[in-house]
Amino acid sequence: MVDPISATLGALTLGVNAASAYHQRKSIVPDGGVDEIGGVKEFWSAHRRDTLDTGSYVTVEGTLSLYAPMIFGDPRLIKQRHFEFRDALSTDAPTSIDALVSISSGQPVVRLEPMEGVYYAGLYEGIGRNSIPVFVDEGRFDSWRAERTNARNQVWDVALTGQLDDLPTEWDDFFSIFGLDQEAPEYAIYVQDDATSNIEHRGETSFFEADVWAAYEHGGDRGWMTRCPDFADRTEVRQAVDAIIDNLEAVEGTVELISQYDLVDRPLGTSPGIDQTSTHVQEMSNRRVREDYIDEVSALIDSYT
Repeated sequence: MVDPISATLGALTLGVNAASAYHQRKSIVPDGGVDEIGGVKEFWSAHRRDTLDTGSYVTVEGTLSLYAPMIFGDPRLIKQRHFEFRDALSTDAPTSIDALVSISSGQPVVRLEPMEGVYYAGLYEGIGRNSIPVFVDEGRFDSWRAERTNARNQVWDVALTGQLDDLPTEWDDFFSIFGLDQEAPEYAIYVQDDATSNIEHRGETSFFEADVWAAYEHGGDRGWMTRCPDFADRTEVRQAVDAIIDNLEAVEGTVELISQYDLVDRPLGTSPGIDQTSTHVQEMSNRRVREDYIDEVSALIDSYT
């Protein structure tokens, strides 16, 4: 049976890899000034008014995290389409589709190894659904993070300056899984190693809520577990991770971990039977599993909606 979880992760990482390569190829544009957008909510308001200018530099204030959004876009639209997607599924839908329903809420995040020397990150305001995709030069971010007094932090309040530009077409299939291909904004903020791009630290983050998750296999079926901690509170994140571990251990029989929200540190542990490292996921996407697999996932969803 087709596995929506693996297909979704494959499509996502294929898009991230393509955007990272695009980031590396981009040339610096002439200095035309920087558009001070305000916060993340103001960014999406500007998107609705069609006043965002791709190719220009923008400054947006928000919470920066290497736990990047699994899906993004206008948060109002994401919420609307999530409920439509959830309500359209029949009660006979297999449990493996639970992952897609969860991802479509806009709350789950994922952390990947840098691709093409570029981090895939997210800029947020309060919750995971209020997200802007960010691609930031690996060396620049590493040196910035090393200057912070607490390098163990997972989120930072910042004023982020980078170039607002298009996403590669590889993202199209990912958005189409959730019916967002016609409405999804096709841009991200690219923070390069240039004189205009900047990450200005504004202080400690007071609150950022998003979903941690685990995908697993039990008895030949795929399952999905989530918790929604405050990422600004390391104790709360640890408690959420422990709760998922406890629930996995409580399942009768053999449970194998397929993947998890953090594919770098892997706080949920590793599965002896399945390689679920960040590199493995990226290699899976590089084999272009989307060419047939995404069509199979779409057909599966169509049969239960």
